[in-house]
Amino acid sequence: MTFTEWYHNNQNWLMLVCMFITLVVILSLFYLLSKKGMDVFYTRKGVHITAGCYIFFWLMASDIGWARYVAMIPAALTAIVFLLIGLKVIPGGFMVRSMSRTGEPFDLIKGTMIYAIVMTLICVFVWRDTPWGLIIIMTIAWGDGIAPIAGRFFGKHKYRTIGGGEKTVEGSIAMFISSVAFSYFIVYLFGIVLTGQNWLWGNLEWPWLWGKILILVAVGTIAEGLSPSDIDNLVVPIVMFLISVAFGLRPTVY
Repeated sequence: MTFTEWYHNNQNWLMLVCMFITLVVILSLFYLLSKKGMDVFYTRKGVHITAGCYIFFWLMASDIGWARYVAMIPAALTAIVFLLIGLKVIPGGFMVRSMSRTGEPFDLIKGTMIYAIVMTLICVFVWRDTPWGLIIIMTIAWGDGIAPIAGRFFGKHKYRTIGGGEKTVEGSIAMFISSVAFSYFIVYLFGIVLTGQNWLWGNLEWPWLWGKILILVAVGTIAEGLSPSDIDNLVVPIVMFLISVAFGLRPTVY
């Protein structure tokens, strides 16, 4: 058996191994940084942003339908672990120290667990066959992660959310720009690698996709700006999912 044959026979499981290794590295890195004194604000956002990189491993998956269920395992297990830690069923002080706003385990059940659940659902019901899930993940991972960092450094013009929280115009602008940039990149990459086509321009299945991304991200940015911090990881993907359906998304399962 050649290496190519071996790889094609095992590529879904290799994808899973790479995902778990990456997840362990990410959590370990930011835990160590938290022990070195890094503010939990930055460790939380660091995990939030880098965890979104797991979708790059989707490129390793085979074309067989059940590959999406293998790909969802890390996100699904992460959600379960966060739930058990948040309910104090299992210990998880290292995650609480590096990922909880308040220092309380229950804080992991809020935005952090929701984030993992959203990743799982997108993997199962949208997958890599269309650009919409890729765009939503880039927005909630990179855009939503970068927004508060930009707001902390550059934010001068503040506004109130529906729940009475405070965000900045500069942070929202940073979210929009970074979400569009990373969405363009990931959609172009997946289109070229998986189909040999440029999904952004001239694609008959998703015409004017580059413009639809602008609209989709703009709506997601507005939703993030108006929603309270604890539930923006839920509100943003729901709103973007509904707009994606209007643009032609048809959720499927194998």
